[in-house]
Amino acid sequence: MTRWLKDPFLHFLVGGAILFGAHAWLNPADPEAGSPARQVRIGREEVRWLSDTWVRQWHREPTPGELRVLVASLLKEELLSREARELRLDEHDTIVRRRLAQKLEFMLQDTARTPEPTEEDLRRLYEASPEAYRTDPRVSFEHVYFSPARRKDAAKDAAEALVTLASVRGASAESMGDPLLLDAEFRNVDRQAVVSAFGPAFAGAVFTLPPGAWRGPLESGVGIHLVRVASTDPGRRRPFTDVRAQLSERWREEQQRETQARFLKQLMAKYQVAIDEDVRSVVGQLPESLVSQ
Repeated sequence: MTRWLKDPFLHFLVGGAILFGAHAWLNPADPEAGSPARQVRIGREEVRWLSDTWVRQWHREPTPGELRVLVASLLKEELLSREARELRLDEHDTIVRRRLAQKLEFMLQDTARTPEPTEEDLRRLYEASPEAYRTDPRVSFEHVYFSPARRKDAAKDAAEALVTLASVRGASAESMGDPLLLDAEFRNVDRQAVVSAFGPAFAGAVFTLPPGAWRGPLESGVGIHLVRVASTDPGRRRPFTDVRAQLSERWREEQQRETQARFLKQLMAKYQVAIDEDVRSVVGQLPESLVSQ
């Protein structure tokens, strides 16, 4: 008998019973516990929502087996979440607060019915930001490489080669440089392609060179170069018809932001949010759409 009373498993059961009794005493049973308001019900709307969510992710209808797993997971999640709220596990929880806020934001985006933009709306966007709808500048050039690892003074050698190319008729640039794994000629490339091959400083210099003569020396991430630009394309404004889809997407994003801003402003007024002066002195002045004065 004494050994049985010392059994740790018995202590665990007694402790659990005490905790359960304390919880029941502090949280008396709701007389309406069996009412429909406390029921966990999975109906057609829930199943349709599960199916639609699956289709958006996998681009096909779920099989009966997959749908059964989805329903079981939803039921489990609902049961656990309700019990967690009963135990007040959601209080002062940063992750729960963020998730709820994110869910409401997603719901607002889904339910906000954004009308189709008119032609005037899109034209207004197009004219308001002409630089946003330009083609990228492009350049065609060739270069001669002078290796700092092979030469005592690569920059000096490049400068002397530049004089020769400018003064000697028929001088060949190819015979003056050193071998390099990169191509000697680049045709109709954008700035990013030049940056990837030679670095940002070299790319910035190349795009400022006038076409025609050899120029340099220019330094890159791999060494010293002489460069001759064949042609440049500064970029041009893309036609309205080519960017109409982009304009439409941008217009919808702006409408969603405005809708969310109005909703937040209503919430600020509803909950009478105010920022204490000692807090305001730390965080500064917040946007009026987020704070009611």
